[in-house]
Amino acid sequence: MTQPLVEVSDLTVTFQGTPPVHAVNGVSFTLAQGEVLGILGESGSGKSVTLKTLLRLLPERKTRIGGKVAVEGRDVLALEGRALADHRGGVVSMIFQDPGLALDPVYTIGRQIAETVIRHEGVSRSAAMARALEMLDLVRIPSAKRRLSNYPHEMSGGMRQRAMIALALACKPKLLLADEPTTA
Repeated sequence: MTQPLVEVSDLTVTFQGTPPVHAVNGVSFTLAQGEVLGILGESGSGKSVTLKTLLRLLPERKTRIGGKVAVEGRDVLALEGRALADHRGGVVSMIFQDPGLALDPVYTIGRQIAETVIRHEGVSRSAAMARALEMLDLVRIPSAKRRLSNYPHEMSGGMRQRAMIALALACKPKLLLADEPTTA
């Protein structure tokens, strides 16, 4: 039997406060490479918190995480420093629900995608910009070459969402998370 791509077992996430908020309670699932999993639930049921746990994006000081979270057999909860940075974007990437909040307003779309490619693949800036253009073409951004120099606020909501998808796919992650994929 091959190792699962993702293994989450008895995941609990509690945000410390008065009173504490138990955001995720006992979630378990296994996902093999090539499989697709949809997590359904009402608003506030912990779907986004579960996804952010796979990237360790929750505030460490105010969050208690229990259970097991592994991607490609690596304990995500034990990752630190460079290993965690390599995991985010290189192994696991996320398409956030609101690209307006996820994209940096002070950098162009092309630069944001290129910086990610440079960080994870160590290629030249020109090669990274070529990948950024390729990704914008892939997600069908009109006039993709011109859009490389656009800032997020210069694009429509739909184009920002597609740019977010291009950014998430740029380093060919093994696991792609989509938060609220049927909105925006």
